[in-house]
Parts: sequence; C-alpha cells; structure tokens
Amino acid sequence: MSKAIGNKLPEDLYQRLSGNNLEAYAKTAILVSTVDTGGWPHPAILSYFEVIAKDHANVRLAIYRDSSTAVNIRRNGKLTMCIIDERIAYYVKGTVEEIAPQMSCMPFNAKLNLRVEQVLSDEANEEYEEGAYITTGIRYERPRHPDAAKLLKELVD
Repeated sequence: MSKAIGNKLPEDLYQRLSGNNLEAYAKTAILVSTVDTGGWPHPAILSYFEVIAKDHANVRLAIYRDSSTAVNIRRNGKLTMCIIDERIAYYVKGTVEEIAPQMSCMPFNAKLNLRVEQVLSDEANEEYEEGAYITTGIRYERPRHPDAAKLLKELVD
C-alpha cells in the first residue's frame, strides 16, 4: 500500500538519483508515465543515465524530444516516475518544464525539469502479506553510450 511521504525526495532516493553511484544502477530502468490525449496513462522507460536529481525538489530528465512522452509533457506538464528495485518502490509525481528542446550533447533529447510535488512510498502491508517485498526492478542491457558522462553533466548544468 502506498503512502504519501512528502513533496521532496527522501535522502535515500535523492542519493540513488544523484548520479554519484551510477554503476550500481546502470542496468536498472525507471518507469515514467504521462497522460495521453485520450486520458490514458502513457508509460515509457528511462535509464539512470537520463535522470538525475539536481536537488531534493528537482529532477532533470533527458527524453527523446519527439516522443509521445515529450509531447504529453509539453501539453499538460505532468509526469510520474516509478523507482522500483529490491525492497523499494517510490512514486514521484510532479510538474515538468522543458528547459531546452534539444540538448547539445545528444540533440535527439530534450532537457526537462521535474518539480517534485508528491512522493509516495509503497510496500506490502505486513498484516496481510507478511514477509512480501519487491525483489528486483526492471532490468535492461545496453552498452554504455560514449557520451553518457556529457549527458549527465549537461542535465545538471
């Protein structure tokens, strides 16, 4: 059951998204969701190389500039990030503003800022599901992009 824990990233989530320990999360994906014109949730997957916490209230995102996700964000400015991994599940809701329609290091990406409005934490209810917990997040395999360090630097700047 999820519970609201505030309008700032808790310290453990901030550290996870800070970019300081990317190797630990290099194969873990982050699910984001926008709302399409029909009112349906529109999911998309980002890597930890495309998401970085600027501070506890702002998260920078690199999203394909012509994607449905970017179009939805430009239309209504809303996004939910789901950070799910072993023994953690956070849902970060916020408003998104486009900082740049095109990044210099990866021109196919737009640079966006998610202003955190609500953070929820989710875990099994021990009363009904004793001992239940998340064992893994969404995993993927991809060779490291040669400009990954440039991307992260540009997101923070």
